[in-house]
Amino acid sequence: MSSSVTLPTHELPTHELPELESGQGHFDLLSHLLAEQKEMTAVEQFSHWHESAPSASTAYQSLLPTSAPQSGQQYAFEVDLDACSGCKACVVACHTLNGLDEHETWRKVGLLNSTTATLPIVQHVTTACHHCVDPGCLNGCPVLAYEKDPSTGIVRHLDDQCFGCKYCLMMCPYEVPQYNASLGIVRKCDMCAGRLAQGEAPACVQACPNQAIKISLVNVAAIRSYNATDAIGNRLLNTAPLDRLTQPSTQFVSKRLLNTQLPNELVSRESVAIEVQPGHEPLVVMLVLTQASVGVWCVLAATLILEFWPASSVMAASVAATLIGFVGVQAALLHLGRPWLAFRSILGWRRSWLSREAIAFALYLGAAFSATASCLFNGWHFLAPWTSVAAAALGCIAVFCSVMIYVATRRELWSPTRTLLEFAATTIGLGLAIASLFTIGMPAAVMLIGGAVVCTIAYIPKWMDWRAASKEDLAWHDFSGRSGRMMRNELRNIVCAAVACIVLAGCLAVAMPIAAVIALVASQLIARWLYFASVVFARMPGATT
Repeated sequence: MSSSVTLPTHELPTHELPELESGQGHFDLLSHLLAEQKEMTAVEQFSHWHESAPSASTAYQSLLPTSAPQSGQQYAFEVDLDACSGCKACVVACHTLNGLDEHETWRKVGLLNSTTATLPIVQHVTTACHHCVDPGCLNGCPVLAYEKDPSTGIVRHLDDQCFGCKYCLMMCPYEVPQYNASLGIVRKCDMCAGRLAQGEAPACVQACPNQAIKISLVNVAAIRSYNATDAIGNRLLNTAPLDRLTQPSTQFVSKRLLNTQLPNELVSRESVAIEVQPGHEPLVVMLVLTQASVGVWCVLAATLILEFWPASSVMAASVAATLIGFVGVQAALLHLGRPWLAFRSILGWRRSWLSREAIAFALYLGAAFSATASCLFNGWHFLAPWTSVAAAALGCIAVFCSVMIYVATRRELWSPTRTLLEFAATTIGLGLAIASLFTIGMPAAVMLIGGAVVCTIAYIPKWMDWRAASKEDLAWHDFSGRSGRMMRNELRNIVCAAVACIVLAGCLAVAMPIAAVIALVASQLIARWLYFASVVFARMPGATT
């Protein structure tokens, strides 16, 4: 992208040019401001234009395509960056027409600010759903609550189908879907599809006084090809997510900016801000407990095959592992807006990792209950080694699905390496620590200390971020450093509590093993909360937490 750009000066009528000060070569500021006051505002200009238009149909004709999308085409928003004044008339119109709640916004207006004195400008940007060619919300939804209209390309949300898991909020790199707590579902822009079908402009398009927004037709194959050959990482705007993630259809155009590419010096507040993200506490509990349960079953499978634990220890450990796993899975229901529809979570198994995780944990719990029964009933003891191995194997598959849920969002700090490292450390570490409570002597102490050591591995990515934050100036795309700076400042007390839990577990490993295990579980709960709360990612102007 170009590193600098020359902005045109606004010419005033000759009779309104301010006089030059005597002996100086610049305009008198007061005269210049008075001259500007004589011009009509954008709203006044729109009012005059609207009154002079013969009819509404002709007034907005230039804002809509002359024909419906043909084969290989779809509707898309086109935004004229030169015309957007940041008045937010589009936001108000969208909010009013769709009957949104007070804090619910489908269209947002952001601001790009210059970071250098050599380019003293700001750029307003209006954005909504980009109705992507390969929408992340649709690909991730476990209940098939999204559909992409084959004839128009509009991505719609099916409110009746949604059960409020909020996974689409993570899958959409542009943070477009909005969760409505009062309804318990997610909702989003549908480009006013009903109005388009009747030849009427969407609310935001019709309300803009500067005609900065219109509906255009784009070639789907061209967008796919453009992103397939993208080697440099093109973005809709500076600091926005990479286009190739979901292939957005929105077109930003400009006559005053070179090739419609904004200068590198223009960044949004959202792109440089260091803000604590939602911690998703029910998911924190679910992930830690299910991984601990799987870890215990892995230990049990090994002990049953090698036969070095007494039957009483195996029975007690098997009951504990299954109960922990069951409680963990139930905790996930607290994250749903409409938990009574949780049975729908398996519908999207062909494309959603969340559906696959739901299926995997259902199978895991079934195998865990069977393995527990094999350990408890004398007549089934011969099945215990095999059922425990099955439970451990299915549990590991379920944990892998949990890993892929977050890897699929393609956020840099939720990379496969970092996520797998954290989740595996929790599984193995807590598995060893909890299992140590069901044996005695030196083996128990070794297992507990070993579990504590493994649990600390979950903090390696956090430690790397902490070190990266030491740089004096952090670029907007230095996600690791910005995450570390957040942990050094806003989340410092939480990080200190995590370190204290690890140290406490090590000190109590021999004298008070139960307290040590509780401290380790607490440390992993904090680690998983930080996984969500300290994540930093590319954001569009106007995005909200």
